[in-house]
Amino acid sequence: MKKSLALLILLASVAQADSSFNEVRDVIFSPSEAKTANEQQENNVYLDNKLPQYQVSTSNFIKEGVNLLIGDAQRTLNETADYYPRLEKHLHSNGICLTGTWHITQPTPYTGYFKQGAQALIIARASTALSETKRGEPRAFGMAGKLFPTLDPNAKVKTANFFTVDVLAGTQRDHYLDVKMTNEPQTGFRFAVIPLAFYVGRVFSKADEQAGFRPVNAFAELGLKQGEVAKAPRYFMVQGADSNKRNDALDFRDELNIEKNHAGKPLLFNILVSDVSGKQDSADWQQIGTMTFSESKVSYGCDRRLHFAHPKIKK
Repeated sequence: MKKSLALLILLASVAQADSSFNEVRDVIFSPSEAKTANEQQENNVYLDNKLPQYQVSTSNFIKEGVNLLIGDAQRTLNETADYYPRLEKHLHSNGICLTGTWHITQPTPYTGYFKQGAQALIIARASTALSETKRGEPRAFGMAGKLFPTLDPNAKVKTANFFTVDVLAGTQRDHYLDVKMTNEPQTGFRFAVIPLAFYVGRVFSKADEQAGFRPVNAFAELGLKQGEVAKAPRYFMVQGADSNKRNDALDFRDELNIEKNHAGKPLLFNILVSDVSGKQDSADWQQIGTMTFSESKVSYGCDRRLHFAHPKIKK
């Protein structure tokens, strides 16, 4: 435990605080410098335009007697850095980053960046929660988003983040663009990952009382006027728009590759909210806006540097 906390303090000392959109974009799109031979070997996969295949298993969570997941949970809940010099993702290891804009187009009872007319820059990371990345495998799709409350790509701002997943244990899905990812996802059931699920669940339940629910209050708190009380939806969902062209790429990262499989045409994801039910097929969801992504990138910076912070749930 002491070792994991020491590592957390070390990371915090070299992490960035408020960031600009372009600063974080450069972390994703610019070549990263590896510090060790192992890191260079890992980085070469990206430089060769290959898709890494990181394996997620309980054996990856312990290093020199330290439970790395404990450090992951504490960092996510207590540190607000947007990126680190190096940061291994032990669960959502395989991903692709997307950059674009956030726009709330419909009237809402909410505040901040859930209010009608709100526009911002956004960087998201689409991922699988476990090892499986290819069509035909039971994939656990997720998306984390980092909102920059500005349209100035060079302005340093405090960001807000969301976390969404469709089914934590993974399930058969042909297209990432069809899944419904929420801030209180289904657990699902898959016999092969039961030991892993119990292990991860214990760690994160100790870190936060409602580990399976990630509120989006931070979005509603951004840009409040004096005296205004923040109001956020309880449930939040993102889903690929029907207008996106589907393709049968084997790996979800190729499916979402804008330059490779969408001829440079932006990908649209709908923003949906509900105060009644978080069930994915509920009739209570209301679409209030869209995220429009114009760039995509699989990179060392995306998988090994980017950080999505999320504070503990307020009692």
